[in-house]
Amino acid sequence: METDPATQASQPTLTQAQRAAESLSRQEIERKVNEVVQFFLIMEQKKAAVKRADITKHILKEHSRVFPVVFEKAKKKLREVFGVSVEELEGKDKRYILVNLVDTPDGQDHLNMLDDGPKSGLLLVVLSLIFMKGNVIQDTLLWHTLKRLGIEENHPHEVLGDVKSLLTKEFTRQQYLEYKRVPQSDPPSFEFRWGPRAHKETSKRRVLQFVSKMYGSESLEIWTSQYQDVLRAEGGEGGGT
Repeated sequence: METDPATQASQPTLTQAQRAAESLSRQEIERKVNEVVQFFLIMEQKKAAVKRADITKHILKEHSRVFPVVFEKAKKKLREVFGVSVEELEGKDKRYILVNLVDTPDGQDHLNMLDDGPKSGLLLVVLSLIFMKGNVIQDTLLWHTLKRLGIEENHPHEVLGDVKSLLTKEFTRQQYLEYKRVPQSDPPSFEFRWGPRAHKETSKRRVLQFVSKMYGSESLEIWTSQYQDVLRAEGGEGGGT
């Protein structure tokens, strides 16, 4: 298939992207990679293609020239951690989908919660954020983090719809999340915690494994406080907080 010369010229090569990436710290590059991975997981739940333009707009922003570097690292992580490959669809608009690999027992272990609908990928990301913040997260911080993935509190998402209602009503009604006002807060502020069903259907260890592999580590012990939380939960009756 022929490539439009103008389009080809406007896209940075891998070498150019590597030079551009030198302006960012290793931690910043890794954060961008993780956000791309999470974006793919969320979009894939409804078998929706991921557009390169959306990755640039919502995640890379002014660092769009590092796309080839970040994209290659994200593809590698999706393949090694989740057992899926990134495949480009035909056309000029640069759209990608995830395809399951055949023999991926480790990836499947971490995708059990993502098997039953377009909203479960978001749920796993939210549960991970709650756990890593000490089992509770202020709603303002959660929305700030989700905005990096193109998910905004007061704007309908093209795949997920009304995300605010999803988090504060549907997931709470299903007992996956607890959403409560902080006592005596003035003006009122709200926070999210795991709900009872989340404790039943997953575990803090599995969520920490998910987060660790997102950051390229096999060791849970590097997350000192979270690992101690895992051990305490496993010593109790289901890890309730």
